Amino acid sequence: MLAKDDIKAQVSLGEIVQHDLGPPVRRSGHWLIYFCPFHANTRTPALGVNLETETFKCFSCQVQGDLFTWRMRRAGESFPDALRYFQELVAKPGYSPPIVREKHSKNLMDGPPSRKWQQRGRAFLQYAQQQLWQHESGLQYGLDELFRRGLQASTVLTWGLGYNPAWISDYPAHWGLHHQRQDQKIKLARGLVIPCQNAGTLWYLKMRVFDHQGKPVAGKDGYGKYLQPTGGKSTLFGGDHFSGKPVLLLAESELDALLAWQEARAWVDVATLGGAGKHLHPAWISQLLSYRRILVAYDLDDPGQRGAHRLAQLSARLEVCPPPEGDLCDFQSQGGNLRCWIKGLLQQ
Repeated sequence: MLAKDDIKAQVSLGEIVQHDLGPPVRRSGHWLIYFCPFHANTRTPALGVNLETETFKCFSCQVQGDLFTWRMRRAGESFPDALRYFQELVAKPGYSPPIVREKHSKNLMDGPPSRKWQQRGRAFLQYAQQQLWQHESGLQYGLDELFRRGLQASTVLTWGLGYNPAWISDYPAHWGLHHQRQDQKIKLARGLVIPCQNAGTLWYLKMRVFDHQGKPVAGKDGYGKYLQPTGGKSTLFGGDHFSGKPVLLLAESELDALLAWQEARAWVDVATLGGAGKHLHPAWISQLLSYRRILVAYDLDDPGQRGAHRLAQLSARLEVCPPPEGDLCDFQSQGGNLRCWIKGLLQQ
């Protein structure tokens, strides 16, 4: 029988919620917004279903969780009951969309963000790039963190990274998000700003969140390690720099991908899906067909290795190649030689 992670790889929380509650009251970027079924709530839709993280949260009663939590809450079941329910669902003859994730994820792949979103995003990115190189906190904290990870100034400039020295709240309408409540501000976090651009199009901005002391947060400060402004769209990060190499290296995160590109672009192309839990969308496959080998160099932790082995099941071309230490940046910063390690993989 399928395990929990295998179920979550095949079944979309968004589709399950739509099956249970019907169409959402509204959509907001990666969020589906509903009236919460877990408390008396007739005036304000407070339940959000995040299509990217496959989680839900009620911002009123604070109920939150994943696919299994939803089933347990809605049906009054234990976890083993919920697991059995989804195992039987997937095992049914003829099981097919609309519940499979790939069908659901087309909402994330219906083209790039609006022109207005891109204009606002580029204005913020230009500001962040200036702050990284000219503002005291950018020089002290932003560049210090990038250099600690082993990135060189030329790499930072080539990929257009920036630094935001203080939290900013912006109106959704400024980003072209007129359907979103204007009191639900766009949050731009203090920290590193990483743009994803392909063929002149800005697809998303990702911020590595820093605390008030200028240090990267550990993921326990309410917003997690990363934050993205609503309205960005998923795409293959790094595709703009493909140069026709026979081998592709898939890193887990954007910063790992930048370091691998810096150290080994003479031998491999480099990309990332943007996280260990991200799935390879069919729209990206055409960019990968020319590669003889695809090295999946995800982090050495449990989420990284689960994500890597899930990807490797798609094709014999994909090879799981965890770094000797933590992640690629950890390996380099702790004295490892990432360039030699990647060259060794190519010689195997």
